[in-house]
Amino acid sequence: MSTFGVNAAVLAALIAVMGLILYAVLAASWRVIHDDGRLRLAEMLRRQGAAPEQALGVGGYQAAIAVRRCMMCAHKSECNQWLPSGAKGGMEAFCPNAEFVARMSGPHRA
Repeated sequence: MSTFGVNAAVLAALIAVMGLILYAVLAASWRVIHDDGRLRLAEMLRRQGAAPEQALGVGGYQAAIAVRRCMMCAHKSECNQWLPSGAKGGMEAFCPNAEFVARMSGPHRA
C-alpha cells in the first residue's frame, strides 16, 4: 500500500471517530435540552423506600454518578410510564441506576 493509501485510511478513521464523538455530544445535548427538569432518581429512591436526601447525601461519588446518569438517560419515556404505575419492580429492565437504587434502599444501605 502506498503512503497516500495509508494516509487516506488514517484520515478516514479519524473522520469516523470524530463523527461518533460529535454524534454522542449531540445526542446528549438533545436529551438535556428536551428534558422536563425532573430528577426521576429521587422518585425512584422514594418508591423503593429510601429518602432521596439521605441516599444522595451518603452516596458521595456514586450518588453524583447516579444523578448524571439520570440526567443523561435515554430511557426517560420508560421511566415516565413506570413511575405512575405504582410498581416497585420492573425498573431493572430500563434504569441505568437500578443497582444504585437497590443499594440505597436495601438492608445494607451505604
